[in-house]
Amino acid sequence: MTVADRESFYVLGETLAPLLTNDMGSSVEIFDTSGPTGGGPPTHRHAWEEIYVVTKGLLDVTVDGQTRRLGPGGFAHVPANTPHSYHTVEDAEFLTIVTKGNASKFFRQVSSEVAMNPPDIAGIVRVGEAHGIEFLPPA
Repeated sequence: MTVADRESFYVLGETLAPLLTNDMGSSVEIFDTSGPTGGGPPTHRHAWEEIYVVTKGLLDVTVDGQTRRLGPGGFAHVPANTPHSYHTVEDAEFLTIVTKGNASKFFRQVSSEVAMNPPDIAGIVRVGEAHGIEFLPPA
């Protein structure tokens, strides 16, 4: 099976194609993620760890108030329950890796139930809360 054969989720302008999920029996989930310049989620936190591995483009990743610019080959680790966000500086492709969080269930529900153009922020927050994701106010 290839990435092209998998379902994909459209969330806040980004496309996430699951490569491995909890539903497949794994405690780790991996998504092939692509996002346009200017994209990225607002600051949030959740009970699972997250890792971003950039394969193309540039991301500014903020973890607990510290921002790092990542290019191809760069990666960032987000510990569980740590406030974080990222901003796509240049069209990017990257792996999103999460532990024990069922992130795929959040991505699937939000992409199927919540309007994204323009984004229904209240709907995203509502679905996020149901999956243990807390969106935080801007610093």
